Amino acid sequence: MEAHPSTALLTVLSRFLRGTRYEGHLQTLLECRPDIDRESPEIFFTAVLDAMRSNSDRDALTGLLNTAALEERLISAMAFAKRHGSKVVLLTISILEFRDLRDSLGRKKSDFVLQWLAQQLRTVVRTEDILARDQNDFILGMTVRKAEDVEHIVSKLKDIFSQAVPTLEEHLLISLMIGASVFPNDGDDVDDLLIKSQTAMRRSPGECQYQFFSDEMQKGARDRLQMVQELRDGLERGEFAVYYQPKIDLLTGTILGFEALVRWIRPEKGMVSPGLFIPVAEESGLIVPLGMFVLKTACAQLKQWHSMGYMHLQMAVNVASQQLRDDDIVRVVEEILTTTQLFPDRLELEITESSAMVNVEKTIQLLVALRQRGVQIAVDDFGTGYSSLSYLKRFPITTLKVDQSFVRDLPDDLDSLEIVNAIIAMGRSLGFKTVAEGVETFAQETVLRAAGCHAVQGFLYSRPVPAQEITPLLGKSYR
Repeated sequence: MEAHPSTALLTVLSRFLRGTRYEGHLQTLLECRPDIDRESPEIFFTAVLDAMRSNSDRDALTGLLNTAALEERLISAMAFAKRHGSKVVLLTISILEFRDLRDSLGRKKSDFVLQWLAQQLRTVVRTEDILARDQNDFILGMTVRKAEDVEHIVSKLKDIFSQAVPTLEEHLLISLMIGASVFPNDGDDVDDLLIKSQTAMRRSPGECQYQFFSDEMQKGARDRLQMVQELRDGLERGEFAVYYQPKIDLLTGTILGFEALVRWIRPEKGMVSPGLFIPVAEESGLIVPLGMFVLKTACAQLKQWHSMGYMHLQMAVNVASQQLRDDDIVRVVEEILTTTQLFPDRLELEITESSAMVNVEKTIQLLVALRQRGVQIAVDDFGTGYSSLSYLKRFPITTLKVDQSFVRDLPDDLDSLEIVNAIIAMGRSLGFKTVAEGVETFAQETVLRAAGCHAVQGFLYSRPVPAQEITPLLGKSYR
């Protein structure tokens, strides 16, 4: 029996569309209309074309509009706004440190996070709003009377993202960066408005705090691009150095160790503030080679001090979020310890609360592996993040560092005093050592000693200085 003409066409089309984004559209059509291959070729072709056309403006992963459809609808929205004297607010919404999240979760789980985020966004936007996905970013276009109307949408997002992502084994909290540009204030070209909203998004502090574009941001973006190149050049030219700030044992007044801090000393320009180049290094990924340089240099320097007879000294080195997501960090630390012949328990890696909580299970796995090898683990800036005690207890922590923002107002500020006392008491009950940062006065030292703090660091004792200035201090007492 000869096959129906449409059946033969279906066979050819299936083979032709296999592996393309239209394969799923054809399958959906066949599921909805199982007898379509028995219709006439004209009806069959019309149905196939309609199925493809209806899905061609959608992102395959999330079902939101794709970038081509986004541009088309934004142009229409801008024309409408121009006729009626209204505005179009363009929001770029991105997950903070999504690249690290993808590296730690893997593609399937991170794709699920994007799908979940898309679904949450659908619940808060209006039917007339334009919602699209552009790679790892989400774009929301809204026609409004005044730009401040965006606050209503953002307040809803804050409510949604105060909870962890469901159905993932990991305890995962998402922090959103949101940037906004406005038509016609910031331009009348879609590409220009998208670039400006992305620029504003990168200046957002996260936690659903949105940032409107300003001309200063564009200049800042150009300055950051230039600094990225200068950072690369500086790494190649050896312009970076490691400075050391002593940690003082409050019981004995002696130096028990140091925190290693990177410094950028540019020829003919002098010292560059870490507050300027560290965020750029983190954003560009250059924090990884920079952190590696600090770790190697600090371990080698500590070994020299050990060889002088100061075997009790420890070295604390900060670990950036990007480094913490890398499975190789355990191997790298082992190699450096082997090369420098440093005892593992003399090295302390400092992580922040926020970086630890991006992917709790993965972080615990890496930190446990490091701790099993003898490396000490400290939580830096403790009290400023959002970790819960139930999760904190699962981390193989040896030290809590009390953030300098709480120490600064001691002893007069009662709120800071209560927070510091609580952190130190909690650390003691969990078996952690506590180190207070930013100590500048004897009054602050007295309060911390009375609270039972183990060690302190700050300008009262020494600023971060080069290694050659540390050596004469090694036998000094600060009592």
